Amino acid sequence: MKLKETVDSILVRIGIKHKNVGWTTFAPLKIQPEYTNIDLEKGQVTGVVKYNNKIYLTVIVDVPNNKSMVRGSLRGIGKLTKPFKKKNYIEIIKDQAEFFIENKIPNPK
Repeated sequence: MKLKETVDSILVRIGIKHKNVGWTTFAPLKIQPEYTNIDLEKGQVTGVVKYNNKIYLTVIVDVPNNKSMVRGSLRGIGKLTKPFKKKNYIEIIKDQAEFFIENKIPNPK
């Protein structure tokens, strides 16, 4: 992976490749995040990633202050969440939190 990054960096510097070029992976999300708390007044949303009733990852998003708190990891369910990683689930939960707060959705189903 380092070789590809080095080559990409050189191509960007000499103007052959643009910086905003990237890769997108299309894959099914096997374990969907659940949203356990949506506080429209405070603009806070709590999303969890759980499997077999065990919570592996909790993300609390404070939309107005653009802050988030993350607890846990995807250890133990990594094979089930592949190719998605912890950072992908955090991003999904953050994006959904913004959508819920902006559109005043208190209980998504």
